[in-house]
Amino acid sequence: MNVSELLDDPAELARRDPGAMLGEVAGAGGQARVALRAAQAAPLVGPLPEVVVVAGMGGSGIAGDVLAALAFAESAVPVLAVKGDRLPGFVGPGTLLVAVSYSGNTAETLSAVEQGLGAGARLVAVTSGGSLAELAASRGAPLVTIEGGRMPRAALWSLVVPVCSAAEAAGVLPPLTDQVCAAADALDEEAAALGPSLASAANPAKQAARRLAGRLPVVWGSGQLGAVAATRFRTQCNENAKVPVVSGALPEANHNDVMGLEGGLGPDRELVLLRDEPGEHERDRRRIQAVLEALGVGDPVLRTAGTGPPLARLARLTAFADFTSTYLGIARGVDPTPIRTLDQVKEALSADAGAPR
Repeated sequence: MNVSELLDDPAELARRDPGAMLGEVAGAGGQARVALRAAQAAPLVGPLPEVVVVAGMGGSGIAGDVLAALAFAESAVPVLAVKGDRLPGFVGPGTLLVAVSYSGNTAETLSAVEQGLGAGARLVAVTSGGSLAELAASRGAPLVTIEGGRMPRAALWSLVVPVCSAAEAAGVLPPLTDQVCAAADALDEEAAALGPSLASAANPAKQAARRLAGRLPVVWGSGQLGAVAATRFRTQCNENAKVPVVSGALPEANHNDVMGLEGGLGPDRELVLLRDEPGEHERDRRRIQAVLEALGVGDPVLRTAGTGPPLARLARLTAFADFTSTYLGIARGVDPTPIRTLDQVKEALSADAGAPR
């Protein structure tokens, strides 16, 4: 059975995806709508901060990347995503600290929150529960409680919507309700266009997975949103397909990454372009054309964000990343859901934390 036949066989898809990751991906539109209601019910309104810092890791932390991308052209104050135990030295009473952890027990995020509170930052927590929820409650900090029961990487829109809503409520972003609704509709449309019921011959995500099978994906994204989508594509392939991926942002990749491909991609690599054309600089189209010509690439895997508000455009790109990475895992014969090595690392660190000093 070749890859296309495998991906078009409902029984084989179900057998190879026992954790139903494809179903989780297809439900992203509904997830965004539920998250919007949760965010609207939380007491998020606050003063305009001097700076916004989003603390989060992994599948939770990408929500900070999304906010930074949205804020790039909209916010009068800096927005920074922090992924680690420590916060920048400038964090203080003028900082809005948005802590996002799907489980609520991410050690690095909890450490960053303690530091931020000690420096006087205003905290908003986004989580399904755990220690972060308890900490927010004990400090009287606003808390958005999101739906639990998913892998964090399958909860992107449960996390993105409240994080961005916290920025909106502080005057950092303009009103977002219409954007979130447009994004939810776009996610539903992408689920129909990329989902398992649509055959490979008409399904761009299945076609992309077939091309990427057995190759190293090199993923470039244009514009602020395309760059976030490229990161999402990389991390989703890491976790869903258990493969390494190289990702970068255009036009920066033209100044360094391109040299790693001198002489062309070769037989073992495949170029993926995620383009947000409305967010590109006017010269980016020519830059992309020039690099494709220099590398001799006439037919990269290409997905464009289309038109509409930023969150809807991002939704189209992330849906492509989510479906493609899941199909790639299934094609490789690996269950997309488990993350055994990551769990092993967490267990080792948890044991170290509890060991006598």
